[in-house]
Amino acid sequence: MDGDRESVLVYYPGQSVYTYGLYRNRASLVNTDAAAQVASLRLSNLQFSDNGTYECVVGASSASGSGAPQEASAEIELVALVAPNDPVIDDDFNSVTGNLTLTCTAYTGNPAAFLTWNRDGSPISADRADNITSWRGYLDAQSTISVTASSARSSTFECVAQHPAFTSAQRASVTLGSPSVSAVSINPSPAPGQSLMELDDIILTCMTQEGIVPQPTYEWRHNAGSLPTSAQAYRNELKIFSAQVEDTGIYTCTASNSFGSDTGDASILITERVDNTPEGQTGTPAGTVVGIVIAVLAVVAVIVVIGFVCWRRRQSDELKIPPDSPEEPEAVVSTEPEEEKDEEKLNLMEEKKEEEPEEVKVETQGEGHAEVAKKPDPDQTA
Repeated sequence: MDGDRESVLVYYPGQSVYTYGLYRNRASLVNTDAAAQVASLRLSNLQFSDNGTYECVVGASSASGSGAPQEASAEIELVALVAPNDPVIDDDFNSVTGNLTLTCTAYTGNPAAFLTWNRDGSPISADRADNITSWRGYLDAQSTISVTASSARSSTFECVAQHPAFTSAQRASVTLGSPSVSAVSINPSPAPGQSLMELDDIILTCMTQEGIVPQPTYEWRHNAGSLPTSAQAYRNELKIFSAQVEDTGIYTCTASNSFGSDTGDASILITERVDNTPEGQTGTPAGTVVGIVIAVLAVVAVIVVIGFVCWRRRQSDELKIPPDSPEEPEAVVSTEPEEEKDEEKLNLMEEKKEEEPEEVKVETQGEGHAEVAKKPDPDQTA
């Protein structure tokens, strides 16, 4: 227990074991022998937070049953072993002074790993060793050496990490010298005699021996000139996005450090894709589908707007016509001959005379006297 006491487990003979807090269902008693006064505590699913000092308190009543119970205790230091990660080596080279600093680190262990150095198989002393506590409470072991690098001597430096949780020591090594390019790999890798397809994404990797120090830098060239605009280089990798036919050619990788350089190359052939669809895609490209949908929606919108305008215009025209306005009579053009028209007029005049009522003439002769004269009949007059 670290700091304040924290109860883990309580047991009374003849009763059940009771566990507390984070130890519930993880703490138990084993090998309990009341006669021999032996009891062992078992912690399952051990955690890093279980580290600390544990105290076993045993109490007993006096033989007479009176007085305060008697207690005795014992302390046990518990260390929960946490195996660290495999060691890694970082380098820092000063080209002006020729000084090379190597730092070996084994992260997140408990306790911290024990680190030692070998040069070409022979032990050498570390210039500095530290154990750094991380925010989670783990220990990072770190060891540093500094040597004068010389191109006349190629040396191998090895860091050895030992830990109680390791069944065997873990090792990491670096070699001081000039880089050597073994190959330039192509991904996707075309079958012999076949080419890559247009719009493929291509990755070229410059392969050098592992653990060379100082760390080499890499330079890429296309047909001894500049790289395509779609190519991006990062360390020993070159990525060509949506490759084009004109990207065909020889790609050269040069790895170099202060002790020398080496070159490797790879030739790639890119052929035109007939359907212009990237490999692995089938059917209509997504961009084409989106374009078709947008075009259809635009046509529908235009039709709706035209229909609305026509409807509004029709409504406006209907409002302009008064509801009770008489219609103008249509002009009738007669096609009858002039002679027939005259004869028809005469007949109409005769009929009109016959239909007119007889005219009555009233003459008055003095007061109270009136004379009625009948209009003479035209036929009788004749």
